[in-house]
Amino acid sequence: KAAAIDQKTTTICRRVRKALQDSGEKKRMPTILTTFMCQTPADIVSALQLLAPLSTDERNDALTYLLFLSDADTVYNAAVGLYSLPLALLVAQHSQRGPCTCLVSLGALNAIRSKQYQYHNVDSPARLHMLGTQALVQSIWS
Repeated sequence: KAAAIDQKTTTICRRVRKALQDSGEKKRMPTILTTFMCQTPADIVSALQLLAPLSTDERNDALTYLLFLSDADTVYNAAVGLYSLPLALLVAQHSQRGPCTCLVSLGALNAIRSKQYQYHNVDSPARLHMLGTQALVQSIWS
């Protein structure tokens, strides 16, 4: 029964989100982000991808709201999982944990020249071992 309720909630969130996105109004961004976070499971990655085309002020406001809706570590890990180090740094700066705890790991990732090896280093700690292994093999052969 709980699964049926979760499925209905997700369906409603998707339909509301589509209607809001079709309207094209940027003032609806908090509601759109809420629909990503209320569906089961929450789709933090898609919510973060939605921030890319926004202006700096709009992105900052949307990220602050997203961090209000979700745990900062979860949002940070999703940003790193997108292989977007600037976005991960932005999440760290806006979260209450502060950027200092993340600067060392982000700096180390940024220093790696090979994108595939960088992906491996992101994927392995995130328990995405298959992706991490594939990225490592690609870095060796390229």
